[in-house]
Amino acid sequence: MKKIVYAFLFLTVIALQAQKGVAQENQNQADLNELYSALQQTPSYKKLKKNDKSYAALYDDLKSKIVHADDKSAFKLLSKLLIAINDNHLGLYSTPDSSRKSSLVKISINTDSLKNELQLKHVDSLEGIYYSGESELGIYANSPNSYFLISLVNGALLGELFKTSYGGCDLIWYGNKAVPFSLLKNVRLVNGVLIGLPLSKYRKKSFANLIRGKEHFELKAIDDEISYLRLSSFSSNNDNIKKSADFYADISGQLPKKYLIVDVRNNGGGGYKTSGKFIELLKKYKGHIFLLHNSATVSNAEQFVLALKGRKNVTTLGEQTKGMITFGTNYGKKITLPSGRFVFSPTDMKGLDRELAYESKGIDPDVKLDIFKGDWIEQTMDYIKNNFDK
Repeated sequence: MKKIVYAFLFLTVIALQAQKGVAQENQNQADLNELYSALQQTPSYKKLKKNDKSYAALYDDLKSKIVHADDKSAFKLLSKLLIAINDNHLGLYSTPDSSRKSSLVKISINTDSLKNELQLKHVDSLEGIYYSGESELGIYANSPNSYFLISLVNGALLGELFKTSYGGCDLIWYGNKAVPFSLLKNVRLVNGVLIGLPLSKYRKKSFANLIRGKEHFELKAIDDEISYLRLSSFSSNNDNIKKSADFYADISGQLPKKYLIVDVRNNGGGGYKTSGKFIELLKKYKGHIFLLHNSATVSNAEQFVLALKGRKNVTTLGEQTKGMITFGTNYGKKITLPSGRFVFSPTDMKGLDRELAYESKGIDPDVKLDIFKGDWIEQTMDYIKNNFDK
């Protein structure tokens, strides 16, 4: 009798495992199909990948590979559909769930030996040692087209970077416990900082980032001939649109006649409902504009820079912008994939060809500023004094 019971239990376990396997296969395939279909509706797909046989071949290849994949592997395979498209506003991440355990695994590697190797890497190499507060991390090549990002303290794998066909890297980040998997598009090294996280190759203070208060807009006189205009957000929420309109009305007749420093560092973008009036105001300005931007100048703030760059009375200064400029979203739509495990953030805005040239590359300044020499406003003042007659 016992043998019959054990046999029954064994067969039950086998059946349950088989059902679980089939369920995993079905949900993986359903997620892949839904994501592929949703991507085909985006303007970036239609502009960049429609009728692209290699992209269709990628989808066919993923269909076979994703069948038996676990959650982590399935996410990596799904991410390949986004990595292949040069649209850095696209997003993919795990469904937030604070009850989940950390997905971090430890790499079997001698971290001391690795640190010695990474210390020899050039500062402009993606490989190397990075710092985040007191944490020490390392990036090293795992294959010709991918890198591991690990903790140099305990060897935990924090992320994987994948080279893109358009010259950058996209990162799958494992460091958030509540959201175990998230795809970060266009993670690049700019002035020793891994933009998008950020992690830095330097422990010393950088003057590239703008430290500001909670107000997004400011105009102040520096001396009799130079004023400073800070535009820190082009967010198109109703509150910011109203504040920007009130600020615009206050400053319209107060700009200096000779020199104006315009600062859009750390401006995360928004829309032309906020930025457009400032673009038109500055295009009409008769004095010389010195436009400051950095790697945290993103999206519509990059469009702002591009709208003014190249004009005879405009000099751009700072460092390369984020390179997340071309596409975007009006409505912030989110699509939960059929399994409920992952969320896709599509884009719905058409991109311009002139903007696409800077996607994943960023906009270079006319004048590069030193990130360690001192305050960038003071560096700009020195540039004005040395190159323009006051």
